Amino acid sequence: MPTIDATSHLIFISGKGGVGKTTVSQALAEASARKGYKTLWMSIEDPMLPRGERRPITKNLWHLNVDARHAFEEYIALKIRIPFVASLFSKNPLMQYMARAAPGIHELVILGKIWAERTEFDRVYIDLPSTGHGLTMFRATFNFSKLFQGGPIHTDTEAMLKTFADSHQTTHLIVSLPEEMPLTEAKELSNHLKGFFPQNEPEFIMNRVFPKLDEEKDYQALNSYKSPEEWEEPTLKSQREYAIHRSWLEHYKIKEWSKEFGVREMRIIPIMDSPVVDRVSTYISEKEMVS
Repeated sequence: MPTIDATSHLIFISGKGGVGKTTVSQALAEASARKGYKTLWMSIEDPMLPRGERRPITKNLWHLNVDARHAFEEYIALKIRIPFVASLFSKNPLMQYMARAAPGIHELVILGKIWAERTEFDRVYIDLPSTGHGLTMFRATFNFSKLFQGGPIHTDTEAMLKTFADSHQTTHLIVSLPEEMPLTEAKELSNHLKGFFPQNEPEFIMNRVFPKLDEEKDYQALNSYKSPEEWEEPTLKSQREYAIHRSWLEHYKIKEWSKEFGVREMRIIPIMDSPVVDRVSTYISEKEMVS
């Protein structure tokens, strides 16, 4: 099973909504902490969690729910360096309005906070918003690097983009399901990320894959077909037939998709019972997906 590069400080987990990004990102972070890495798991403005403060979860593992307002105030304080003046500046109603209303500022300060945390931890796992919103964060950083041709914003955005483009510092990990729509969206997301960072191609995890049955003879009849379109009998008569056909179909899709993307070996996480995060984290550790 392929592993995530041990030199990567930032691991962005992205994908279509509902594919299990949050579960996978948390499970990867827990597996990393078990390996002894000082690890931060980051979510982005989750309304169900406290914002803007690191919380210890287990040994070697912390969680931070990033909040744009807190991140903006931290950035101002970092640049002005005089606490009283920085506080006046960040709490000015006009500055607060601009921070909320200016296109891209919201995304930029969140991504900047993520980038800054890499200096405090061995590994940072980021649960990005669903496909379009996640891409907007990277696009905003590119836009600001071009808009400001000098000064601290230009310097910082250029440094951020350099980090995100370096495969030894950053991993872009796409989570998908072995189904038509998630696979199609994963393909589009991969193409966008390659456009942003051509020297740092994304990697993949296929989540909630239906497990293969133990007996190979169950698949002999299906293996004689080149594709699902050749199946003679689409109506399934039992739960066992359903399990065999679904398993074969999903692994067929994974094999074809892997060939299209040039992935030699796909990371696969099977369907699991509750507690899901604990089981997935244990599975990731056993399969040595985190090195």
